[in-house]
Amino acid sequence: MERISGSTGVRVALATVLVGLLLLSVAGASVSARPPPQAVCGVCSDTLVETAADSGVDISIAASSLSIRIDESGTGHWTAQVRLRGRDVDMLRENRSLRDHIVKQVYDRGYVAVEEPKSLSTSMDGETLLVDYEVPGMAHESVGGVYVVNFFYWHGGEARWFYLAADSMTMRGPPGTVVSHAPADSTTTDHAVTWKGSDEQYDPLGVRSHVVFAPDDGLVSTIATTLGIGIDVAQLKAQDLVAAIAPLAILAVVVAMLRRFESRLTELSWPRLIALVVGPLAAVGLSAATVETLIGVSGPVTDQLGDFLFYLIFMVAGTGAGPALVIGGPLVAGQILLGKRFLGGERSTTGSMDAVTRLLLWPTASVLAGQWLLFPTAAAGAAGYDAMYGLVSLVVPPLYFVPLAITRQRETSIHLAFVTGLLFSPIPVVVALAPHTAANLVIGSLALRYVPWGLVIAAMGVFAYVAGYRMAATERECTG
Repeated sequence: MERISGSTGVRVALATVLVGLLLLSVAGASVSARPPPQAVCGVCSDTLVETAADSGVDISIAASSLSIRIDESGTGHWTAQVRLRGRDVDMLRENRSLRDHIVKQVYDRGYVAVEEPKSLSTSMDGETLLVDYEVPGMAHESVGGVYVVNFFYWHGGEARWFYLAADSMTMRGPPGTVVSHAPADSTTTDHAVTWKGSDEQYDPLGVRSHVVFAPDDGLVSTIATTLGIGIDVAQLKAQDLVAAIAPLAILAVVVAMLRRFESRLTELSWPRLIALVVGPLAAVGLSAATVETLIGVSGPVTDQLGDFLFYLIFMVAGTGAGPALVIGGPLVAGQILLGKRFLGGERSTTGSMDAVTRLLLWPTASVLAGQWLLFPTAAAGAAGYDAMYGLVSLVVPPLYFVPLAITRQRETSIHLAFVTGLLFSPIPVVVALAPHTAANLVIGSLALRYVPWGLVIAAMGVFAYVAGYRMAATERECTG
């Protein structure tokens, strides 16, 4: 009987070390608390009062509002109106340079939606401070002449998290347009969208989603609005496709190794096979969590132990590896049990594997094909759908491996389809979850963000492939 040679064991050890170094190099991004939300209307927030106090000016805010007008170029023209009170309001009215300095400091301090306002100007109307500025690129014209405002959805390479700060905000589109899409927490008229302020500073503003202005409220504009949002989201998601390269490479290597060493692997006992696959995987995870703890935590041993456990759990759960293991594992186990049941029920007949093909492989192929058919909808970011599709895409790839082994042994034409589907399975995961994934809290590198998920899928796939191979071998023995 052939056995795994010593040179093969060395290669496995070297591969483990390489993967461990890759994970350790990117796992150093500390898991920290989420930064404070950004004030949509910076000069309407307490920051204005604080910066004024730093300049020796005593004021407070009585009321505030923000108006945004989108022009045909997609530039937003912002006007903040802040009614002030306090003993130094007259000073601000009379001293323009002081007023401009205080307002500019609000934006320089950060944690505002617009950190670099263009064409900034200030004025006073009685006790009301008026701040005007421009924000280029807030919106863009899409198919059908609709204007898609995505500034509050995704900007500068990161998801936006806001609180309004003003008592109210109103947004209007270019002349001649009407509101064709707005967040659920807003109120709309034909030409404007309005939000009311929240007393809870850390409540994210619902305006993070898209606002769309269309030429009219007809059917064509409605369709164009849906397409405009979908195209915008799909373009953002496509920027994350680099994250699919690493898990795709992992799966390609695993498929190649299974084809090369399948006979040797299937001759191993289950305990030896588990040790061969799970041992290196566990070593990588434990090493990564240990290094992250030593780099990012100092203090009592009890604190370090707690953070070690946190990093270890988040390394799995925050990168999709957890759902793949917890949900995908039972799915593939059920698949194997069904295959053995179908095979055992007709063990004395020459059609035993035909039953497996008819009752297991083709239904599995139909499910996986359905996942790919729904891919365009997830890529367009259908509300609430892409996240669910992403979860499904995280857990179904292990289902490819049993059919992969059986169809390879039987040399059936569907084998190539299973290989192709498996190799490209990271793409639906990345596209569906982008740009909403929390994996970047653990792994800062986009290119290596789904490496833990790919390793878990590969590990489960080895077990599933061996089980499928043994099913096919059993059928050959019974019909031989």
